[in-house]
Amino acid sequence: MILKKKIKIIKLRKGNIIKFFDFNKKILKKFEEIYFSEVKKKYFKGWKIHKKRNQLLTITSGTIEFYFKKKINGKISKIRMSYPKKIYLLFIPKNTFYSFKCLSKVNGMIVNIIDEKVI
Repeated sequence: MILKKKIKIIKLRKGNIIKFFDFNKKILKKFEEIYFSEVKKKYFKGWKIHKKRNQLLTITSGTIEFYFKKKINGKISKIRMSYPKKIYLLFIPKNTFYSFKCLSKVNGMIVNIIDEKVI
C-alpha cells in the first residue's frame, strides 16, 4: 500500500525550509542510498517494479504525476505533486509497479531514499 504524508514546510522570510524526512521515524528499516531523478517536461518514465527495494520519495521541482498498481494489469491509482504547494512524502513498498510523468513546463526532480543499493 502506498503511504502519503504531507511534508512540513517552515515558512521563513529569507527562504522556506522543507522537512522531507525525519530519520528517527523509522519508516524504512535501513537506508542505503539517496538519489535524484530528473524527469524532462512532458516525458513518462515507467513502469518499474523493485522486488527487494522499499522507497521514500518526493519532488523538488515541477509537477509530477505518479501512477501505482499492485499487478501489471491491475487498477491504477494516481498521486499528483506540484512543487512547492503540493508536496508529500510517499512510501512505495517493494513489489509495487510505479511510473511517473512530468506535467509541468519545467523539468521535474524526484528525491528517492531506498533501502537497497542500486549500483
